[in-house]
Amino acid sequence: MITTLEKLERDTPAVVKQIHGGHRIRQTLGRLGVHPQDRLTVLRSGFLGGPVLIEIHGTEVGIGHGMAVRIEVEVTESS
Repeated sequence: MITTLEKLERDTPAVVKQIHGGHRIRQTLGRLGVHPQDRLTVLRSGFLGGPVLIEIHGTEVGIGHGMAVRIEVEVTESS
């Protein structure tokens, strides 16, 4: 199932498919370690538009709601 990062629930593993936006958002997410084809897991979903806490490359990263809506992901099976 393909959706956006901000719609995922807690403990949901996914793969980043695409980042919608310009150079600046791609650069910012790249610095946080978020790139297409990376695997991540949602640790905590933001309440009422708050940040989404994910685990990617063994690191916990907070992604703001505005960026999370631009990250297209595909839900994967738990491994």
